[in-house]
Formats: sequence, structure tokens, C-alpha cells
Amino acid sequence: MRRVVYSAASRPRPRSPKLPPRLEGGLPLLGHALEFRTNPIRLMTRARVLYGDLCTVAMPGTDAIVMTGAKAQEKFFRVSDEDVSQAEAYRMMTPIFGEGIAYDAPPPIMREQLGFFHAALREARMRTYAQGFIDEAEDFFSAWDEVGVVDMYEVGNELTIYTSSRSLLGNAFRQQLSSEFAELYHDMEGGLSALAFLAPGFPTPAGLKRDRARARMVALITGIVERRRAAGEVGDDMLQSLMDATYKDGRKLSEDEITGLLLTIMFAGHHTSGVTFSWMGVLLAQHPEWVAQLRAEQRALLGEREQLTLDDLRAMPKLEATIKEVLRMYPPIIVMMRKVINGFEFGGYDFPPGAMIFASPTVSHYMPEVFPEPERFDPTRFLDPHNVDKQNPMAWIPFGAGRHRCMGIMFAQLQLRALWSHLLRHFDFETVGDVYEPDYSRLLVGPRLPCRLRYRRRRGPRMSRTAA
Repeated sequence: MRRVVYSAASRPRPRSPKLPPRLEGGLPLLGHALEFRTNPIRLMTRARVLYGDLCTVAMPGTDAIVMTGAKAQEKFFRVSDEDVSQAEAYRMMTPIFGEGIAYDAPPPIMREQLGFFHAALREARMRTYAQGFIDEAEDFFSAWDEVGVVDMYEVGNELTIYTSSRSLLGNAFRQQLSSEFAELYHDMEGGLSALAFLAPGFPTPAGLKRDRARARMVALITGIVERRRAAGEVGDDMLQSLMDATYKDGRKLSEDEITGLLLTIMFAGHHTSGVTFSWMGVLLAQHPEWVAQLRAEQRALLGEREQLTLDDLRAMPKLEATIKEVLRMYPPIIVMMRKVINGFEFGGYDFPPGAMIFASPTVSHYMPEVFPEPERFDPTRFLDPHNVDKQNPMAWIPFGAGRHRCMGIMFAQLQLRALWSHLLRHFDFETVGDVYEPDYSRLLVGPRLPCRLRYRRRRGPRMSRTAA
């Protein structure tokens, strides 16, 4: 039998990956990174307009495949954890959350850790949170004058620090240490940057400040845990849920793990709620005709009652639809990322190991085939039982979708309903001429500063406190 000998030149070469169409432009080495940093929505929208559901953009050291449209987004959210990694995409969060926490944990452990929050979101706790939200609103807004001008972005972030610290760590902590908590959170958030994305452990001044803030946060939370255990106290907050939690192997959480998971839910919820709070103020000030609808809903529901209940907050479909429409138009998280670990095929293209994949809530929320007239503020689109987004559950994605959908969605929406139900009854708002547009320089996209509104206190029945 004749022996066939292959020379190096004649050996079959591995097939080059067939990537989706590549977006033109970009710079040597940097690719489209600069445009992605300054206006990622413009970049990803252009990719969709030119090439449809799948488009490749060049990023430093790798390619990123932008996945938009119903089928592509469903693939993004359903691809297995064995094939793509959130941890590799969000390495910048590891110094904040901690090693082995959330994204940095193996997928089965991450699922266990996130499951610990189920107890923190059970009915009895939600009633306690609702009480706290309304109490905080009453205390905070009682200090406002009869008329004035406020920056709604600053108001939203300050107020949600109070509500978040109270729900996470209890009212005693909220009353004693909220100011220090806010400063520590600010220092940790300040460690998030483009450099942190590329080199999370690089010892920049902001990174060192971030690490000191986290160490102090661990010390604060460890102190609370030790005092509760020594005194036999049981809190009614998320901290207690994590103190009581155990892994499937019976192991309790360490104080470092408890701190990391509290920071995980804090970063997932605090700025999301604060940013959405500010955008809601802007949009309602611009649409007073819809404010009248929301107030009529509350009057019909409450009648002469002066106290709200958790059930009342859940029984305001127009207010719920308003929050969903605000999150549609201005989702705080504008891009979600994964890194391909094991290559796969989709739509006739290769997704090779090492590539990044992107999905964008903002791009998705402005697809006219799903959301007609997407530039128009129209909460009624979420009241229509035949709305297209109900037929396509992976179109409205401010909190993600599928198995990785943020479980804090109910908590965040309850917080916004409680705060805005108070404001709607007690204040009128109007714009002051600021330019209300997204600021893409921040990790979580809020309105460009200043974001001021003029307020005037309303006169009428004071329906504020929640009856749990």
C-alpha cells in the first residue's frame, strides 16, 4: 500500500472562523473601543442598521459580536454557562464583590449564592421593606420647602442609599452609619473604569481607594454580625437572610461572603433605582397629562384612606406601566457582556473562543417592530394585553432575561412605586431647561448633569405612611 506523506505546506489548515459581518472603521489596536466608550448605543445601533441581528466590532485584543433582534437575544440569554462566561466579562467586579463571589464563583455556586436572596424577598420581608421605603420618603421629602429646584439624579442616589442601607442592614445601621456607608460605596464605585475592565488588579489610586473601602465595609458588616450573634438578635433585613443561609453542603457563609453578596445586590439595585428615579421625574415633568392619570388611579384605589399597604402598591397598574416604560426608554445598564469559552455556531456564523458577545437593552427597547414609535413616552404600551413585548419576553430586558434575570426586579420596582406614589400625591414638577439626555461616561447610564426639576408642594390629604 502506498504511503502518503504530507509536507508542512500540504497539511490541511484549520478553518478560519466565519464571523458575522464586520463593522467598518475603528483604529489600529483599539478597534471601535473609543466609540464604544463615548457612545456605545450609537455604535451598536449602527451595527444593527447596517448588518442586522449579528455584527462583529473590533475591540482591543479581541472581537465582539453584537447580538440584537428577537432570535439573537434569545440565544444570548440562553447559551449555556459552559460555553460563555460572565466572570471573564465582569472581572472588574471581583475586587468589589470578592473572590469566589457572584460572577467570580463557578456557575453552580453562583446560582446557590443568588438563591440565598429568595428568603430576603419573601412576603413578610417585602412588607417590611415597603414600610421602610415610605418612611424614608416621608422623612426625606418633609424637609423640602414649599417650592424649589432640585437635581433629581442627586436626590435619587441619596435617597436610595438610605432605603438600600435600611433594607440591607437594618434601620439601626441606617440611622447610625448611612453617611459612612455612602462614602464607602462611592469609593468602591470610583474604582470602576475602562482600566479596571482591562486590568482589575492594577494598583491605581482609585483601585487602592476601592480596596480600602471594601476592607472597611467588611469590618462594619462583621461587627453587626458578631453583635447580633452575641446578643441573640434576629434582624428583619437581607443581612439576616444571609446570616441564616447555608450552602448545600451545610457550610455557613463567611463574613467576607456575606459582605460580597450584600455588595452584589447593592450594585445591582442601588444605582439602578436611583437612575430610574431621576428619569421618571424628568419624563413625568414632561408629560403632565399622564401624571393626572396616575393621580386618578391612586384616588380610585385609596378613596379616603390615608395609609398605603403593600397590596396597594401592587395594585397600581398604571404606575407599574410607567416604571416599565421609563426603564424601556432609559435602561441604566445599556450593554450586557459574556466571553466565549467553548466556541459555538449560531445563525450560520462561528462564535470562537475568546470572542466577546454583547446584548443591549437600549438597542432592543428601540426596535420599532417590537415597540412602535419607540421614541415616544407611552406607558399604555405595557397595559395592552396584546402588546408585542408580551409575545417576545426577551425584548424588554433592563434586568436581563432567562435564568440570569436579576431577581431584584420586584424589589427595585416596589421601591420606585413607594417613592413615586408619595411624590405624586405631594408635589408637582416641571422642567427648568436643562438638557435631559443620557451620559454614557458612567458605568450605569443616567441623565447628564445637571438634571434639575422645579417642584411645588401640593395641598391635600397626606397619605404617606404604610400600614404593613
